[in-house]
Amino acid sequence: MVLRTDRWLRTLAWIALALPLSPCLAASLQVSPTQFELRPEQKAEALWISNSGTETVQVQVRVFQWQQADGRDQLTPTQALLPSPPMQALAAGQRQLIRLVRAEEGAPATQQAYRVIVDEIPAYDPTRQGMQFVLRYSIPVVVQPAGKPPEPLLSARLVEAGAAQAQLEVSNSGQGQAQIADLGLVVRGHRTPVMDGLVGYVLPGQTMRWPLQQPPAQLQGGTFSARINGGSEPIPLPATPPAR
Repeated sequence: MVLRTDRWLRTLAWIALALPLSPCLAASLQVSPTQFELRPEQKAEALWISNSGTETVQVQVRVFQWQQADGRDQLTPTQALLPSPPMQALAAGQRQLIRLVRAEEGAPATQQAYRVIVDEIPAYDPTRQGMQFVLRYSIPVVVQPAGKPPEPLLSARLVEAGAAQAQLEVSNSGQGQAQIADLGLVVRGHRTPVMDGLVGYVLPGQTMRWPLQQPPAQLQGGTFSARINGGSEPIPLPATPPAR
């Protein structure tokens, strides 16, 4: 089974379910950290989940292999990285450690990417009224190969999807994934913000697109820059060479 999604651009996603809701908001689920990088020799990592609400909450933790194809994320169930325990009931105020354990020994040959999906499982109560909102976290995980961590090699271009719709297309020809944040457009040395915060990820060998709020006419004549993999300063994104 492969899960396909157009938008895994934020680590936190709200899901509205057609289930009853009490006058008080459902239990608040929190996770820490919100991303992982495992060293080649590292066997396991710790994920903390906590319930800051006033009611017990059921939590499910699953791990998927993370790939990209045709501009979309693809999530496939995997046994290479295992959550322990995968299910947990969290009482109000409780904090629980979930171990993420690699099933294979040694360093992988190439950088490996996963997504840890943490879901709040709603409890059905026929006496409640209204909609129930539950939380889902999608947490990126990368396992590095032996040696120096591989780097991304990025290029970007503006794609027009109509007179009023622009898209950013970023290709990664490197061996390491890229987290792209705080996108800007540089024209004659002046940088104008285009998209603040997280834009998205491009895995090695892949190309991704994201819609932009500005019309194409406002984004012509410059070069894009962004913060890559948590860097402190934005760096230029070279223009994608034209297709031959």
